[in-house]
Amino acid sequence: MNREINYLRAAFIAYEPDGYPDRKRVLPFRFNPESLQRSLSIEQGENPAQPAAGESAAESTEQAADASSGSLKHSFNVMIRFDMADRHESSQNIPVELGVAPEIAALEDLLHPSESESDAASDGSEPVRARARRPTVLFVWGRKRVYPVRITALSVNESVFNNELNPVRAEIDVSLEVLGETDARDNRAVSEALSFTDSKRRELSRMFLDNTAGQGSSILPL
Repeated sequence: MNREINYLRAAFIAYEPDGYPDRKRVLPFRFNPESLQRSLSIEQGENPAQPAAGESAAESTEQAADASSGSLKHSFNVMIRFDMADRHESSQNIPVELGVAPEIAALEDLLHPSESESDAASDGSEPVRARARRPTVLFVWGRKRVYPVRITALSVNESVFNNELNPVRAEIDVSLEVLGETDARDNRAVSEALSFTDSKRRELSRMFLDNTAGQGSSILPL
């Protein structure tokens, strides 16, 4: 007897400025990316090897090697596929002649400033208008990883078109940078996402280390 496997769908969830947790846009992936490219590195300040006043070269080198002396940079690259032939049933009300242009536009829209209610009602004649802010974007990957991210680049490859020249198939390479503590200070969505994912990472780490603690005696004479 074959059992149908239900897969969780990854998604972007975008919260309007000051709209967490109610004012949101949900962009679920039709196809989960087949792979994630992740990069983690420690970014040092300017001239990390240059000793500070009253600090020896050895102390400066030791500090540069310490993870706490720099900020963590965490970035992703994911490939998102849109295909008209496999459009999800929840999108069946979208006119067929538009192809997957609405999906692409919704993703691109995350790079643009959000339109506030005052913007929508404005006639553009105000002498000074506040600078619009972009939405806060969360990259949701499973039950234990929710990353607040900044979309730094989109590379769009539209490969098949209909008779209206709207794309019916596209692949988009998305570059993401995980936001940090500085971004979390005045943003509850960022703060809670970072805290959640950090706690899950530590939980998984402890789970592994608790099961390997007894192996130390057979590895090194410590």
